Amino acid sequence: MRFSTSFMGSKLQSWSLRIKELSQSGKWQQVFSHFRETEQAGIQLTDTSVIPLILKACSNLSYIHGTSAHACLIKRGLESFTSIGNSIMDFYMKCRCLDSAVTMFDSMSSRDSVSWNIIVHGHLNLGALEKGLCWFNEARVSGFEPNNSTLVLVIRSCRRLESYCEGKRVHGFLIRSGFWDIISVQNSLLSMYVDSDMESARRLFDEMCERDVITWSAMIGGFVQSKETSSGLQLFRKMVSNVGIEPDGLTMVSVLKACADSRDLRMGRVVHGLVSCRGLDCDLFVGNSLIDMYSKCEDTGSAFKIFNEMSQKNNVSWNSMLSGYVLNEKYSEALSRVHSMGMEAIEVDEITLVNILQISKFIVLPMHCKSVHCVILPSSIRIE
Repeated sequence: MRFSTSFMGSKLQSWSLRIKELSQSGKWQQVFSHFRETEQAGIQLTDTSVIPLILKACSNLSYIHGTSAHACLIKRGLESFTSIGNSIMDFYMKCRCLDSAVTMFDSMSSRDSVSWNIIVHGHLNLGALEKGLCWFNEARVSGFEPNNSTLVLVIRSCRRLESYCEGKRVHGFLIRSGFWDIISVQNSLLSMYVDSDMESARRLFDEMCERDVITWSAMIGGFVQSKETSSGLQLFRKMVSNVGIEPDGLTMVSVLKACADSRDLRMGRVVHGLVSCRGLDCDLFVGNSLIDMYSKCEDTGSAFKIFNEMSQKNNVSWNSMLSGYVLNEKYSEALSRVHSMGMEAIEVDEITLVNILQISKFIVLPMHCKSVHCVILPSSIRIE
């Protein structure tokens, strides 16, 4: 039976529409089933915009589905389209098949910026950092236009590899290529510089026309990390008084560390007040930082109050409280914490053990020493 051209056109339109609807609903198995039905009926989809949707469905189903779809596309001669080649490459990247993605890239007769972004982003995202940076340098020679997420990954990779010279070259590329004004990219660069070169970080921070909470947090954290606590606290004051940007948990953790390192209890209490006003006292990391700050500022009473009121605790919480008691030579309270850790079945780690040994130096009662010994034995920690 022969079908009229108008009938076939209507049928194809219906198939394409149905695939798009199913894709929007995330019904990936049905998307693939529809595609298989068209293949079995000998119908060739002329609407190439549905092919990426089919490959997206495959990446949500399995590698087998994708390779099957890829074989069908080869038979139809559709992989020669750049957009479809990009979608195939993206599928392989999502399946963590770098070699297959590279093979697809190499076979493409025509590539665009999307092609380059997929190959660069894919390698960096999957942890092949050095290779990903090599691909990025090749892409630059080809004159591609990187997207924001690729640029952020490139800078993060330079940071993780501690390849700061390469990071500075990327910085130069951004300025020359007109990608400099993207705040997410600037923040990534700032985070890289605070790890290696605070002077460059300061200059970059001062040059930024727009700053968000990530910008301020990165700079404050950089000062604290480089032991410039007074500069970090001064910048924090400027952030909350002049800028109107609300600090987040990450900011508060850095500021509380600055207060702890400088033993500035007065400022620590002010920050604690801000934490409570902003509802950040429920944040586990902030709570642990408060315990550490109060302990180092010789206020173990406030530290224990924070610890006692925490709805959620982890090993860091227990160790911070234990370390606070040991630091302030409150060994009986420290020993009580050790017993509580045993009762709560808290896992003992190296920090716990060091504190227990410190307690043992100052507690000579045999029963107490035996109690400490009982905690050490179940931990399966051995001293070589």
